[in-house]
Amino acid sequence: MARPSALADPLPVACPPRVAERLAAAPDGPLEILHACADSVHLDLGGSAIGVVSVAGAGLPHEIRTMASRVTTGTAPSAYLDRGTLYLGGRALVTRRLVDVRAPRLDAARVPKASPAAVLGTPRPRAVGLVVRRGAITPATVADLVGRGDGLTPFGDDVLCGWLALHRAVGVPTPAVDDAVRRALPRTTTLSATLLECALAGEVADLVAGYVRAVGTPGEPDARVALESLGHSSGRGLAHGLDLARADLAARAAA
Repeated sequence: MARPSALADPLPVACPPRVAERLAAAPDGPLEILHACADSVHLDLGGSAIGVVSVAGAGLPHEIRTMASRVTTGTAPSAYLDRGTLYLGGRALVTRRLVDVRAPRLDAARVPKASPAAVLGTPRPRAVGLVVRRGAITPATVADLVGRGDGLTPFGDDVLCGWLALHRAVGVPTPAVDDAVRRALPRTTTLSATLLECALAGEVADLVAGYVRAVGTPGEPDARVALESLGHSSGRGLAHGLDLARADLAARAAA
């Protein structure tokens, strides 16, 4: 296939470091569109997802960020990788800076011990295929969550991403749960599996990072509201996973 030609001026972007590394290492060729809307396009790169988002994008850890008002015109654009450069709709995306998507470090002493949501259980009905869960996330319960729920990112996966995020933020390793998540990745969508891999690597959405920074401060309630507004239900899933992690960390501290 012929190499793409630049049909418009290059578009400057900000790119997470691991996404930039994956683009540089991937072979040339067209990329499959997993999902596209005005503000985001998600592409399949070697079995994992990468996203390209407008200025209104959600700021997920696998996303290339642009200052464009929209990234599609109503139809899915062509996507092609050429010598490490991603072309979207014939326009080269040129990395001008790297964006840090790692979970902010958090002193465990700042994490409040009370977690009402952890007691109440996962806030989703059984109709979506996710059993309400009370108590701890363990290697044995991971399979009850991965791929469970509706949407591009099933709700159970969002819960796990939140749980992993807070453990990474306080520097508490979770090797057994990590192994269980990796084994279960084929059960979920490509996009959601990628976000779980990001969580395992300690990478989080911008709103998760904002909430973690606000934990134990006067700004925590507002950060919680902002987080829960993410997507159709993703923000609530992430927030609940953070609550479950809070309960787990409190139990560890008391042991």
